[in-house]
Amino acid sequence: MRIRYFFITAIFFLASGLFLNSCSKDDASRPTITFNQTEGKANSQGEYTVSGNIQSEIALSKVIITKEGSSTPFLTDDSTAKNKTDYDFAYLITGVTTNTYLIVDIYNQANDKTTVRFLIRP
Repeated sequence: MRIRYFFITAIFFLASGLFLNSCSKDDASRPTITFNQTEGKANSQGEYTVSGNIQSEIALSKVIITKEGSSTPFLTDDSTAKNKTDYDFAYLITGVTTNTYLIVDIYNQANDKTTVRFLIRP
């Protein structure tokens, strides 16, 4: 009876460890982004430069910025962001006349994706 209990307990702990390691690995491999501001304020011409830092354990592949509600990307950066694991970015956003949310999709070369929203006020 003790041997059976020991094996059941051992299997439980092994299975738990594998599950926890796989979850933490998935989260750790996703790129992270920090913005220099919590939200933006466009100038009188409707322009704002969104800036910050992207970090990733796996080299970046691309950054795509889309204005929320649009199906066409506003900006695709698959050159300056590519192959970097620590990337300071600055992108000029134009045409801001109303509250505008940016959808920022960041991909690394393992195709892990992080999506964040950023608000720009007119």
